[in-house]
Order: sequence, then C-alpha cells, then structure tokens
Amino acid sequence: MSWQRKSLRRRLLLWLLGALALISTLMLLDVRASAHKAANKAYDRVLLGSALAIAERVVIVGDELEVDVPYVALEMLTSAAQDRVFYQVSGPGNTFITGYNDLPPLPGDADLSSEAPVFFDALYRGDKIRVGVLSRHLSSPRLSARYRVMVAETLEARNLLIREMVTGALIRQIIMILVAGIVLWIGISWGLKPLQRLEAALNRRTPHDLRPIEHEVPREVRHLIEAINDLMHRLGASLDAMQRFTSNAAHQLRTPLAAIQTQAELAIDETEPDERRKRLEHLSRSTKQTSRLVNQLLSLARAHQGKQNFLDSEIDLNELSKEVTTGLVPQAVSLNIDLGFEGLEAACKIRGNQDLVMEALKNLLDNALRYCPPGTAVTVRLEKLDKAVLLVVEDNGAGIPEGERNRVFERFYRSPGQDDEGCGLGLPIVKEIMEQHGGQVECVGREQGQGASFRLLFPQA
Repeated sequence: MSWQRKSLRRRLLLWLLGALALISTLMLLDVRASAHKAANKAYDRVLLGSALAIAERVVIVGDELEVDVPYVALEMLTSAAQDRVFYQVSGPGNTFITGYNDLPPLPGDADLSSEAPVFFDALYRGDKIRVGVLSRHLSSPRLSARYRVMVAETLEARNLLIREMVTGALIRQIIMILVAGIVLWIGISWGLKPLQRLEAALNRRTPHDLRPIEHEVPREVRHLIEAINDLMHRLGASLDAMQRFTSNAAHQLRTPLAAIQTQAELAIDETEPDERRKRLEHLSRSTKQTSRLVNQLLSLARAHQGKQNFLDSEIDLNELSKEVTTGLVPQAVSLNIDLGFEGLEAACKIRGNQDLVMEALKNLLDNALRYCPPGTAVTVRLEKLDKAVLLVVEDNGAGIPEGERNRVFERFYRSPGQDDEGCGLGLPIVKEIMEQHGGQVECVGREQGQGASFRLLFPQA
C-alpha cells in the first residue's frame, strides 16, 4: 500500500509520534549532559572535602613533610557506593610522600599556582576515575614548601546517579508519548465522525440523487465538499443534456427508420417495375438521410467529449481552411456554385484539435452547398484580429431570417421550408466545437441584405 493510500489517522499518529520521539531523544541527550554535570558537581564536592581533610593533616617535621591520613577522609568517599578510592600526597618537586605512587599525572594545562582545586578524568588500572587535586603552601622557620593532595575515585556512583536520572526522564517521555498517542487517536476519531456521517448519508443515496451535500463538516473539508457539489451539479447538467439528446436522437432516428421499413415493404409488394424503382429510389434517399443523421450524431458525440480528450496542438488555420475548401471544389462545381477562398499570406496559428476544426468548417460549407441555389457564390475568408483569428463562411443565397439566427444552433432545429435531407445537427456541432476551443460562433446577415455569414472567432496561439 502506498503512503498516499494509508489511513489519515495512522499518518497523523506516525507524524506526531515521530516528532515526539525526535524531541524526546534530544531532550534525553540534554538530560544526560545535565545529569553528568550535576553528578560531577555533587561528587566533586565530596572529593574536595576529602582532599581538605587530608591537607589539614600535613605538617612539617624537621626538614620534611609528614601526613597522617585520617580514616574519615576516605570513608566520606566509600560510604555512598562501592567505589574504590585512591589518594596521593606529594611535596616540592613532585616528591612522593604517601598514597598511591602511580596515580595519573595532572593534565598539561592544569594550573596549580593558586589554591583553587582542579578536577579531571583519567584512566587508572583499567578503570575510569575522577581526580581532585588541591595545592597548599606550608611554612615553618626551617622549611617553606608547597605540597599537593590528589584524591581519586572510580565512577560507579556517578554513573549510577546519571543512569537513574536518565531512566526517570526516559520513563516520563515514554509515558508522555503514549498518552499523546492515545489522546490523538481519540481526537482524530472524534474529529472524523462528521465524515463518517457524511459517508453513511451518501451511501443511502440512490444513483440518481445528485442533490448538493449540505452536511456539517470540518472547515478543512469544506472546500472539498464545495468541489464535490460543483462536480455533482455539472454531472447533473451533463446527464440532463444527455437524456434530452438521447430522447431527441431516438425521435429523429425513429422517423427515417420507419420510412425505410415502409418503403422496403412497399417495394417488396410492388409488381410494376416503374413503381418499384420509385420505391427503391425513395428507400435510397431515406437510407442516405439516416446515414447522414448517424454521422452527425457521432460527430456531435465526439465534439461533446470535452477537454479530457482534447488535443491542444498548434494548427495553421490558414492552411487547414485552404485544404478543406479545395477538397469541396468538385462538389461545388457539380452544383454550379462558386466556391472561393481568401486566405492570409502568413501562417495563422491557433491551438486546438485539428480534426474538430476541420469538422466545424466542413459542416458550414456542407450547409452552404446544400441549401444555396445554383449560381450562388460561397466564400471562405480569414481575418487576423488583435489576439484572435476570424474565420468567415458567407454566401449570397436566400439567407436566414433574423429571428432564426440564434435558433439554428439548437439541436434538431430546422428552418421551415427546408427539405427533409437535413437533420438539424450541423450548426450545433459547430457551436460545440467552438466552445471546446474557447471561441464563439455567430450568424449575421450580409450588408446587402441577402445571404448569410457565419463567423468563427478563435483565440490566437
């Protein structure tokens, strides 16, 4: 399972516990350092007390220094733990007086010119020890000398204190992390209850129930609910349009199919050759009309697919218009219609789907060639505007009444008086394609009052 598909509760819990674990680790390191410092401070005072007790027993006897180490001085160190204690007293020139002669020497940076105590860590007989050094000056009429008292102990008691302090802090951190995890788990469960109620409400809905979601949800999910409501609104509008389109398409297909069936039955029963020929010709026209209707329905469905399958490529509208117009010249010549093209000298770039743009232009030219009488002039013209490209298909035929210029873009609408070959989908397909390209289409009358002009406005690439 990928990280994105894991439970939100688990993700939040892992993030929080991970952050707490990191913070706790840093805090434990700080506690350990503080515990080490506190243990050294406490036990160094005991070392200093033992060194002072020994230093007070150093006396001058004749020309020499003598010391009587008191038992209480060493007992101070051994009473708290099973630490081993070492000491050394040395006179002028580091001359050994008593104690352990092989104690580690002082660090090179140690300053014993003053009477301030010095503490340092060292290794002695395989064990780590803590050493306290005290320097004092003693004088008499016969001798004046500086002596040094070293008292050392192993670190068992110090380490035990440090472990107790760190262990206590570790236990508290673990308890805190566990409590935080439990509180977070309960809090998230409580916070997700509105979403669980929303899920239950949506599960109770029927597939046709696309009403907006009006449940109370947390603020962080509100934008998601608004997006879902918007999607459901658009989905409902799309389904309504699809139902209307399906109903209209079924109605439009039912008529030519019934006519085909009727003509086929009459042709079968007809015995006269001339009448049978007429029936078959009528059957052929009905078949062509049905085929054209099906092709237009497929084109409309393809144009209605939306931007999910929209190929946003660069198109030379000048070259495309010239190619489509040239391809229809033979058909225009056979109908005695003058089909012309007025292009631009330079390339004219737009962005969109080349097949759909060609389909839109072919539909306009097909309508012009189909409904214009012989002797009509049909012109395809390109104009370059500011940040836009205008493609015009105009003719000088009968034209379209002003009251019908907006209705011709409605599906299955056909102007009164037209023949039965049309299906009322050509111009709606053009409108759908232009909307997909972010453009617009309009039908206007010509200045002379005759003919029609369809203007396609494309955004310039």
